[in-house]
Amino acid sequence: MRSLFALRPVAAVHRLPPRSQACPLSLRDILRGLAGRARGLPLFVAPVPAVARAALVAAQEARAVVGVALAAGAAPEPWFEALARAADELAPRLPFFASAEVVVEDGEEGLERAHAGAHRLVEAGVTHLAVDVAAVAPARRAQAAARVAGVAAERELAVECVIAPDALDPAAATAFLEEFEGWGVRADLVGLRCADAALPGEAQRQRGAMDALAGALDRPVLRRGGLGSGAAGAFRGGRLRLCEDGGAALAAGWRALPAVLRERGPGRGEQLLAASDAERIEALAYSEAAALIEALGAEGTAPELVAALGVRR
Repeated sequence: MRSLFALRPVAAVHRLPPRSQACPLSLRDILRGLAGRARGLPLFVAPVPAVARAALVAAQEARAVVGVALAAGAAPEPWFEALARAADELAPRLPFFASAEVVVEDGEEGLERAHAGAHRLVEAGVTHLAVDVAAVAPARRAQAAARVAGVAAERELAVECVIAPDALDPAAATAFLEEFEGWGVRADLVGLRCADAALPGEAQRQRGAMDALAGALDRPVLRRGGLGSGAAGAFRGGRLRLCEDGGAALAAGWRALPAVLRERGPGRGEQLLAASDAERIEALAYSEAAALIEALGAEGTAPELVAALGVRR
């Protein structure tokens, strides 16, 4: 029986220290292994290492597969290196995916920048690439998305098409996906940007819309955007397969800092934080991470994945 490590993408392995037991996998393999299971996997926005550490600790305790996302515009190389160290230390051999998003601007120059950015992300170790072409003229969106996403697809990494707001209904989304795949790249999942689900009745409305879209597209759906307190449980048992935390874990940790540090913002990284501040962020982010894992029913997905893929952990 092969080791789970044999499935780690080549670019990610090249970024790992020698003998590292961190186990980043392509989200494509994760979705394949967990297909048919009514489980939701969380994706945590983690621009600073303390949030990634919190998510990995919560995942290890719950034996859950989770994703950790790079903040838009951040340098991917040091981020992935910090994530790999945390996974090796806190969650050895636990499968997870490293996520990043490319927002494509309109015009040829914007497309070239997005293509170069996607290439850098893939080389840095990212195992799930989301492509957002909402800013591109509708007639050119599918081709632009396929050109950028192809960088990840050719490495057998997961490709996510983020559906533009004007293509959210099943018919429009189906037409866009068919045109996108006509350029030779298959979408492993579809991403949706949603309003805060904490408003009365909003979570149930979104669940119905996402279930309909997942059925029409025959693809896993990833919900992006703020959840609001207690709303995640409304999506459990539906067709939603992945759910971003909307930065909730980061926000919980950042609120615990003194005002003078909060004002700097997480974009400055942790180099400005004392060890005690980073520990405070991690502790409070952990509570949010553990709650989302439980709300989505992700506990036990790691051993399920291992069994489904026919490998040993």
